[in-house]
Amino acid sequence: MSRSPYDFDTIAAIATAPGYGGIGVIRLSGRDALTLTSRLLCAPFDPEPQRASLHSIPNPVSGALLDEAIITFFKAPASFTGEDVVEISCHGSPVVLAEVLRLLLSFGARAAEPGEFSLRAFLNGRMDLAQAEAIRDLIHSRTAYQAQLAARQLRGELSQQLQPLKQRLIDLIVHFESAVEFVEDDLDPLDIARFTAELDDICVQISRLADSFRFGRIVRNGIRLAIIGRPNVGKSSLFNALLGRNRAIVSDIPGTTRDTISETFAVHGIPVELVDTAGIRSSEDRIEQLGVERTYSAATDADIVVAVLDASANSIGDDLAQVEGFPVDLFAVNKCDLDFRLSDNDLHVLEAIAPVVKVSALTGDGLQPLLDLLYERVAGSGAVHRTPGGDAIITSERHFAALNESLGALRQARSDLERGFTEEIALANLHAALKALGLITGETLIDDIIHRIFATFCIGK
Repeated sequence: MSRSPYDFDTIAAIATAPGYGGIGVIRLSGRDALTLTSRLLCAPFDPEPQRASLHSIPNPVSGALLDEAIITFFKAPASFTGEDVVEISCHGSPVVLAEVLRLLLSFGARAAEPGEFSLRAFLNGRMDLAQAEAIRDLIHSRTAYQAQLAARQLRGELSQQLQPLKQRLIDLIVHFESAVEFVEDDLDPLDIARFTAELDDICVQISRLADSFRFGRIVRNGIRLAIIGRPNVGKSSLFNALLGRNRAIVSDIPGTTRDTISETFAVHGIPVELVDTAGIRSSEDRIEQLGVERTYSAATDADIVVAVLDASANSIGDDLAQVEGFPVDLFAVNKCDLDFRLSDNDLHVLEAIAPVVKVSALTGDGLQPLLDLLYERVAGSGAVHRTPGGDAIITSERHFAALNESLGALRQARSDLERGFTEEIALANLHAALKALGLITGETLIDDIIHRIFATFCIGK
């Protein structure tokens, strides 16, 4: 890929979130960053790199004070983008920030495109593509665990894990290229067993990374969890208890919840959209009927369905009749703080359908076991990946596709060797496998892919 067409101009953008705040930052990057800052200050600007200093920003027409700002200069190449960078920390007024940015643009800076600072950092070798994508993921994190995974990738965890695999592929390619180009040098005969064993081991390593995507996709995208059941079993109370606040109206009047209500919380770092639904029962009330229809829709769209039952009921007959036909993943037997009337046989019947957890939305008893069971249900074998460190976790569909492409090429190369094809045939697939891995970190550069990735970033990053 050629370098960016914007190599030699200077870009500017507000780097902090929209709205009011104590501090707002405007970022400049490019060869004229210092010159433009001098024009902004209406005074020479010759700062010491990596040190902050206080400056007044005047109105260039009236000379009146516009703001006082802390300005920091990062000299190339020791900056985020690898270019000269100036960060101007003003007071966090949207009006002030907009005016300072307007002045810089009038002096000759260009408004940065989405992700262009990170793009320049990538093009200037300050980070690889996987690390650049981690910046976006870190900014958009909704849970602490999402942020932890993004920070690990930003530190180069995935890139470091791929590097030895790529080196092993390069070693194989070099050997096969030598066998093809210099057959007259009497190279040692191709040891099929040794090379197929090497390919097998590389495939195992790549497969382990690819397999982590099942869990990584859940961590990145989250899940949708619907709470269903007949009226007055405590669905809304359980909804509030899981959220830790009173979001849904709770009443002993049947039919209080007539529409779905959703809020987001986290289960062991996985974002969960929790949906409270209308009680399932036959009713002549048209509004209540619509609510029940939406309950069916919510359950159909959910990744996990929790059916709530009343522990103080005399039997589970009514509860099971109402949730029949729903894809129930867990039963939450609520109101265990009251007189528990369900029999052991009732519980056995439920357990034959789905796991059962006894809870009390009122006292909080059983909530943690319920959350643990939900996590195990969602994460499955991927739960082992929650431990700090260890193997990288694939959260990107793009990375997953590249790993699978590499695996396919490696398996074909192994098959070619076993079937006695020449080195040239195996080489084509080894090159394809290496190219696919290079797509992840950016060694294999494709303009369209690169620009589509950075276009998803926010302005100023």
